[in-house]
Amino acid sequence: MSDVTLEFHGIHQLGPEDDVCGLLRWPEENRLIPVWLSAVDGIQLAAVFSDQRHNRPTTRDLFCEVVESIGGVESIEIVNHHHGIFMVDIRTAHGEVFDARLSDALAVAEYFKVPIVAESALLAQVSVYVSEEDLKEYFGLTLPAPMQDLHDSDASSAREDTSASGNAQADADFEEMMRSLGMDESDFHTGHDDNKK
Repeated sequence: MSDVTLEFHGIHQLGPEDDVCGLLRWPEENRLIPVWLSAVDGIQLAAVFSDQRHNRPTTRDLFCEVVESIGGVESIEIVNHHHGIFMVDIRTAHGEVFDARLSDALAVAEYFKVPIVAESALLAQVSVYVSEEDLKEYFGLTLPAPMQDLHDSDASSAREDTSASGNAQADADFEEMMRSLGMDESDFHTGHDDNKK
C-alpha cells in the first residue's frame, strides 16, 4: 500500500471541557485524524505553530537541533495505533529511526518542513468524516474539496447514496466522538431556529 501525505490543520479546543485536539487531514478522502493532546502539549504545540520562541530551548528544540546536526529528518510516518495511542517513526537522513509520540512528531515535522505520512489502511481505522458545515462550525475551517480522480465519479455517487458522507461507519464514529465531548443531537443539526436566539 502507498503512503498518504497528511495535512495539518491546527490545534483546536472542543467540547464543554475544552479538550485540546490537533487535526490531521487525509485530503483524498476528506477525513480527519484527531490527535488528542494534554493541555500542556496543546499550549506547547500552539506556540510552535505560531512561531513563538522560548527563552531557553525546549526538549523538542534540543531534539531537532541534534537531529539537524546529523543531517536532518528524511521521513515521519504514523506506523501504528493502539488504544488511542499513535506510534510514529521519525527517520533521519542516516537511517536512524526514533519512536515518537504524534504530538512530538507534529513539532518535528514543522521544524523540518517534512510531511507526516501513513498507510491508507491505518488511516481508514483512525480517521473520521466531518461535513463542511461541522468543520466550519466546530473548527472554524473551510477546506478545499477532496482530490478525486475523474474516473471515480460513478463510484463516489454510489457511496453518497448510502450515507451523507459516503461512509456510514465514519458518520457513526464521528457522532460518537462528538457525543463523548458532551454534544447532543441538537448540536449536529443547525436549523432556522438558530437565528431566533
